[in-house]
Amino acid sequence: MASQQPPSENMIRTDLFNLEAIPGRGKGLIAKQTIPAGTCLISEKPLFTTAEIRSNDVERELVRIVKALPKDSQRAFLSLHNNHPGGKEPFSNIVRSNGYPLGASSEVGGIFPNIARINHSCWANCQQAWSSTRKQETAYAVRQIEAGEELTIAYTIGGPSQERKSRLKEFFGFDCRCEICSLPADKQKQSDEKYTRAAKLDDSIGSPKRVKTSPNLALADCHALLRLYNEERITDNRLQRLYYDAFQICVLHSDQARARVFAKRCAETRAVCEGDDSADVVEMLAYSEKPSSHDSFGGSTKWKQAADAVPKDLASDKFEEWLWRSEIDKDCLSLKQQAPLPRSKTQKDLLSGVVIIPTSQDRYEHLSDIHIL
Repeated sequence: MASQQPPSENMIRTDLFNLEAIPGRGKGLIAKQTIPAGTCLISEKPLFTTAEIRSNDVERELVRIVKALPKDSQRAFLSLHNNHPGGKEPFSNIVRSNGYPLGASSEVGGIFPNIARINHSCWANCQQAWSSTRKQETAYAVRQIEAGEELTIAYTIGGPSQERKSRLKEFFGFDCRCEICSLPADKQKQSDEKYTRAAKLDDSIGSPKRVKTSPNLALADCHALLRLYNEERITDNRLQRLYYDAFQICVLHSDQARARVFAKRCAETRAVCEGDDSADVVEMLAYSEKPSSHDSFGGSTKWKQAADAVPKDLASDKFEEWLWRSEIDKDCLSLKQQAPLPRSKTQKDLLSGVVIIPTSQDRYEHLSDIHIL
């Protein structure tokens, strides 16, 4: 992957998309031409962040902050959609409707007027993320986007359509009619079953105890989840999270060979969503070279294997069988649902209900100092 120089100013690829009125959806971004996966569409600094609020009178503080902005920035803020029109706190409600956290675990949010124009789809073609390298919010194409197609991101993920619709209605006040939520009844049922199963698998993978004591089952669940993602054509940050989970499982049990493969796949899929200059992409590439540098390495020696033990002469299907231990752990998949892991939190009062997929934090970080045989 070629390195990129972080931009010092906003980068808005208006050569690739137009801002247009969309019936029933307000304004949105429409592709002018075919856009390849991995293309950076927007990289912008916040107009302001919630860290600038200095008192408990949030509405008054926001009025002060916006008045201090240049006139064009004021107009950009006031033109954003308000999910709660007619309320007594219009500035606060605009922030609630459009704010994004500055990272997965940040309680500080920012206003990014161009990214705020990207509407929702449960089958999104873009991924937004905070770049700690650029100090900007970015939006990347996560699959090929055709001319005339609307650019979309997922405001909420996972679960069957009715759960997603309920969350979207609660936080954003609209009824989702995206491609997935508008499927015929029979296909909707099939899709909902897959999304429900995916949620159960993700919860199961997130059980530290299970990862520690039954890594074969946890890795098999990762493989099953990948198949579901492929069937549902999911190409956003959920893919890199899955590969990161698989990496952690292998590195915890001292399998450096598989860990380095999963680390590289994690870096590659994350680069599509966040760019080659993402700090987490750089970190995962380092782990692909030296898996033993991860804090969790060596908690167990159950799968002990050197980093240079990656097979080089296997056909692709046989390599995948080796990677996922399919022959070793055949028929070991367990779908028993575990207690759900808490997702990353956004700022409670001022940030929108957009789900930020946890990516850089280890699910199992508290296992790093636990050694098992």
